[in-house]
Amino acid sequence: MSQATSETTIIKIPIIDATHANIAPYGQIFGDDVAKPGLGIPFYKGRVIEGENVDFSYRGQAVIRTAKIMPGYPPIRWLERHMAMTQLFIGLGSEPFVMVLSPPTHADGKDVPDLSEVKAFRFPPGYALLIHTGTWHDFPIACDRPVVVLTANSDEVVTALASMQGAEEMDHGDVYKISLPKRMGCEIHLDV
Repeated sequence: MSQATSETTIIKIPIIDATHANIAPYGQIFGDDVAKPGLGIPFYKGRVIEGENVDFSYRGQAVIRTAKIMPGYPPIRWLERHMAMTQLFIGLGSEPFVMVLSPPTHADGKDVPDLSEVKAFRFPPGYALLIHTGTWHDFPIACDRPVVVLTANSDEVVTALASMQGAEEMDHGDVYKISLPKRMGCEIHLDV
């Protein structure tokens, strides 16, 4: 960690490649293999290996949306969590994306992330991440070229985020979003 002039601590973290093992505390990765193969649907035997249902859960109505993310490595000043949803991010096209994540802390009664556990993961093109309930995260980051992600949310989350008049902390509509500089005196920079 190094100190910035504004008394905000800069936490530099490397970007590491996401694997099934290193993502486990934060969520589940999906790629070019079938998650939990073996679901028995008789119509496509010999042609399709069916996987079991993905653990996507939400409150209210599901919302599937796309977002195009411009390249760059912005300072991470916000982290959020959802307690009534497991959010899904799917990278579309031929570009990777990065996610800054910290494991859930609510079971320990904490309403802030454990900054010693914050990691930046790079997901290969065409891969997806399903985050656990309560996982702290920022929005995906595009690396060198724009990337489009497909997100699975709840209408409650999308409506809450879209209703904000400005960028400020929030705790409504299953979005608990904190300002790292305000709440924890820091911001996260990716070491690229």
